[in-house]
Amino acid sequence: MNELSQCDVLVRGRVITMDANRRVLSDGWVAITDGAIVEVGTGPAPYQPGETWGGADYLVMPGLVNTHTHLVQGCIRSMAEGTKFQERLFGFYYPMTGACDEERSYWSAMTPTLDLLRSGVTTTTDDHFTHANKRSMDGVLRALTDSGIRARAARLLINDPLAVPEELREDIDTALSETDRLAAAFDSETMSVTASSIGITYVSESDLRALYQWTLDKGKQFDIHAPSMMDGAYLKEVRGWEGGSFEWLHSEGMLDKHVIGIHAQHIRPGEAELIARAGATISLVPDMELILGMVTFDSRQYLDAGVTVGIGLDGPVVSYGHNYWLGLRSYLMAQRIGDSARRLTRGDKGNFGDELLFGTAEEALELGTIGGARALGLGDRIGSLEVGKEADLLVIDMSRETTAAPDGALLANLVWSGGPAPDSIDRVVVRGRTMMRRGEPVQVDLKEAVRRANEVQRELFEETGCDSFLRRGSTWQWS
Repeated sequence: MNELSQCDVLVRGRVITMDANRRVLSDGWVAITDGAIVEVGTGPAPYQPGETWGGADYLVMPGLVNTHTHLVQGCIRSMAEGTKFQERLFGFYYPMTGACDEERSYWSAMTPTLDLLRSGVTTTTDDHFTHANKRSMDGVLRALTDSGIRARAARLLINDPLAVPEELREDIDTALSETDRLAAAFDSETMSVTASSIGITYVSESDLRALYQWTLDKGKQFDIHAPSMMDGAYLKEVRGWEGGSFEWLHSEGMLDKHVIGIHAQHIRPGEAELIARAGATISLVPDMELILGMVTFDSRQYLDAGVTVGIGLDGPVVSYGHNYWLGLRSYLMAQRIGDSARRLTRGDKGNFGDELLFGTAEEALELGTIGGARALGLGDRIGSLEVGKEADLLVIDMSRETTAAPDGALLANLVWSGGPAPDSIDRVVVRGRTMMRRGEPVQVDLKEAVRRANEVQRELFEETGCDSFLRRGSTWQWS
């Protein structure tokens, strides 16, 4: 009789590997040692584990990967309702997030971070661009670290007088010095701090180039909103550029495999192919597009061109609940609505029921796991359950998940219903360590996080007067 090998943890269940062959193992298991996957198999496991998780009624899958958000916006969650872009940006976004010191930023970021973990996200990004208080981003990074989630965080420089209030502007030397400080303090096996700007037109060309060069020198990712809100008019009127945002980045030598474009809608013909040739990646943000009523979302151009694509949620101000499964559903919905809108503008009304709708739950889940990992340059470390990869995974108790029963169309059930309930997710695991148990964070007091988030918002309302933006358009009588 062969002696059993030792492993730290053996996870049992129906295993969605997300490997190259997209194997789903009905009677599967994943063996973990020192935070890494040492073997994946079916049937009897040749291991003597220190712990065993899961069982016959469990689903085991890679952790979800969120490729975009702004976590400090927790303090202004959902306040976009009833406001226009410029109104909310200058009316309450800059004032309230700008008033966040380290402690306020910590609690503002903690609740959306816990939202992500509770929905099964094991990796997130964050883009932080309000630095009136230089320790504001420290608070966000502390929240990410304390929660146990894996993260790639970008410190964004903004200083253009046309788009940024004076108190929020920085010079490039300060921005890079602060980014160096944060990277030295917070970079770890599960955290990476990088530099960028919101978009091409929020800083000067020389500043943007300096930020890009910093990422090259440090081997970090360059995260850029493109096209951003002002690019079309600004590039033409101020910089004399008639082309698209990605064409401009390419012309300036700032489009390569280190670049991830955020949102990336309304691009020009040929830009998707340009992005693919450059090896850059894209983070689509469909949940925000649906919430804001946009009908122009288009992922086909990137998929057809072979661009690596992930899915992000954006900040809580315009992506209210940070349930990533809703982002996966929004990806399918936004594309289907966009396809219909484009057909209608061409005069093709079609016949209801004769069309094959875009996408599948499997395709959405691919973008939400291995796609997102590759988009962040982490595809060799996470995103699938394969030997040698780090053990970032979910263990879901399907015996209590009503939305997935009957389970013949399991993945469609999960994606279209908005995912499993938090208390059905038995474990959210990062590098082999459990960070969430049935909706309860292991390292953070959930009720304390909610209480402190409410306190921070009330303090900010009192200081800034921005509570006037609440409940715009409401006909109810609030007292």
